[in-house]
Amino acid sequence: MKPTVKKTTDNKLRRAAEKHLAKTKSPTKSSIKTETDTHRILHELQVHQIELEMQNEELYSSRETIEHLLSKYSDLYDFAPVGYLSIDETCTITNLNLTAASLLGEDRDKLIDHNLPRFFTPDCRSQLLEFLKLAFSQDEGHACQAKLLRSSGDGCDVNVYAKPAAPEGNTKKICQIIVADITELKSALESRRQLEIATATNLALQAEINERKTLEKELRKGELHLVQLLNESQEMRRQLQRISHKMLSTQEEERKQIGKEMHYLISKALIELNQTLIQLQKKQILNDPNLPATISETRKSLEQTIQVMQQIASKLQLTELHDLKIIPALRTLINTLAEQTGIHAHLSAYAEVEDLDKSCRTTIFRVTQEALDNVARHAQANKVDVEISQQANNLCLKISDDGKSFEVLNHTLAPGDESLGLLAMRDQVELVGGQLKILSTPEKGTTILAHIPLEKTA
Repeated sequence: MKPTVKKTTDNKLRRAAEKHLAKTKSPTKSSIKTETDTHRILHELQVHQIELEMQNEELYSSRETIEHLLSKYSDLYDFAPVGYLSIDETCTITNLNLTAASLLGEDRDKLIDHNLPRFFTPDCRSQLLEFLKLAFSQDEGHACQAKLLRSSGDGCDVNVYAKPAAPEGNTKKICQIIVADITELKSALESRRQLEIATATNLALQAEINERKTLEKELRKGELHLVQLLNESQEMRRQLQRISHKMLSTQEEERKQIGKEMHYLISKALIELNQTLIQLQKKQILNDPNLPATISETRKSLEQTIQVMQQIASKLQLTELHDLKIIPALRTLINTLAEQTGIHAHLSAYAEVEDLDKSCRTTIFRVTQEALDNVARHAQANKVDVEISQQANNLCLKISDDGKSFEVLNHTLAPGDESLGLLAMRDQVELVGGQLKILSTPEKGTTILAHIPLEKTA
């Protein structure tokens, strides 16, 4: 290609020179003075020819450089990372690069003379037209964000920059447009936002984890403290149980002593007084006609007093138990309940219960006594059943009534007399290694269950 270009250039210069020479006069003989002048003129022509050839070479080199730069410019323009477009005042595309054609989704040749806004989503076209109108009306550039249509139907987020340019050989105004795809940028910003949120969440979680670790340490300390308090409370409970058992034993001994004294002293005094009244009635020393009737009434009152005192002494002294008879003692309690309250009472017991040791029989009697006393005072029952049976290696004492129920927990923990009675029954049973349960159901009455291991009572 290079020799052809050079030859063509020389031919043009030659024709131009010949044309110029034809316009000048032909040299006459008189104008050529000497041969020396001829040689000088020939030398100048040769030098001029060489200069022309050098100029031609420089022009060829400059043209080649320009073509190379133009090729680079074209590559930079067509394959730029952003789309370049030129539009006129009617928003018609007059020129664009390959990147812009790729963003618009058509061949570059097909996009020329097409309206630019139709390649954007319908919801942003009016905004884009206002933006381009503003760009044409001012000399400075403006930017906005819009969405390009895709064949899939979704939009592609782009950043549009517009700046007016000088007219290209006509009177129409030209605006240069730069379109940059910011989908990945938005995705990166969203990823960054998500990362910041995740980082903040992780920091919050880490702070929460540290706080929980601190709380766990405090909980462990609290747990150790609670375990220590529990051990101390259990030790105190054991001490209280020992004290309670000791008090029950002491109370039982005091009851025996008081019962003996009451039974001996008061009964003796009342009997002697009764005998004196009998003698007075026989002798009739006084002349009062109402004296026999008065003495008779006094005797009846004394006999009732003796019975009451004997009942009190019986509760304190357990005379029948001293005679090693638990069943007669229980029957006495049941009969007394029936006589005083009219409640129908029934006792069922197996005969071997008489073979139990004294502490077990005392516990059975005291629990039954306290239970029957509660029935008489609070239950408003019509009947009560006392049953003593053997289940496996345990003695079972069951006392049930058909009276009104109560809240066992509240009564067990409250400071009332009945609650103290329930606690006393529990302590009596635990004293011999047993367990006490109290069941109270509305409209079904109350049941007291005491289980005492027989191997501990043999």
